[in-house]
Amino acid sequence: MKSNKITKACIVLLCLVQSLWFSTAAHATIISNGDFSSGLDEWNDLSSTGSVTESGGQVILSSGDSFDPFAAVLVQGDDGSFLFNSPIMVGLNVSMLSVDVSVVSTLIDPTEQGLSTFTDTLFLAIYDAADVNFDAAFEIPVLGNVAETFLFDMSDWLGREIAISFELADEDDGFNNSFSVDNVFFTYNNTSVPVPEPKSFIMLLFGLALLTRCRKFA
Repeated sequence: MKSNKITKACIVLLCLVQSLWFSTAAHATIISNGDFSSGLDEWNDLSSTGSVTESGGQVILSSGDSFDPFAAVLVQGDDGSFLFNSPIMVGLNVSMLSVDVSVVSTLIDPTEQGLSTFTDTLFLAIYDAADVNFDAAFEIPVLGNVAETFLFDMSDWLGREIAISFELADEDDGFNNSFSVDNVFFTYNNTSVPVPEPKSFIMLLFGLALLTRCRKFA
């Protein structure tokens, strides 16, 4: 009777360990609140002279007075310290990063002289937690006020921890621009599985050791 109770308790504990392992691996490869249905939860607003606002389940990045290469910045995976306390783990089955972007408005900025030949531009920056040589920035060449879907190849970051950042460069072009960002998520292929975090391996090993111990008592 005692043996049966020990065995049942071990099975329950093992199931708990396995569920924690799989949930950790799954969470590590998911961009949280990528549809902004929870406002700016899980995102960090690191804007300077510009602003980031949430409206109708999407975010609006807007340039502000004068000009600034990091006027409006929205980040997930880092808080601006580059310590990467909550990085996004890119699983081995990740294929692309998808994001919907559109132009919201273009307004005259009287604080700018209009000397630049460049216009306000939205970038996607990817910062690697372990190696700055993997850092990259991509211009998002959105043109109209109808949302366009842009896909970014993630093959260089498979198995790596990153932060993703939307950064609006405010140029001295005499205008302020606003861009909407929505539906930020990874697309996947079916050729491999996500890479579990180190603590996930520890939990799995603990579960196997527990099962072995339980069998000895059974």
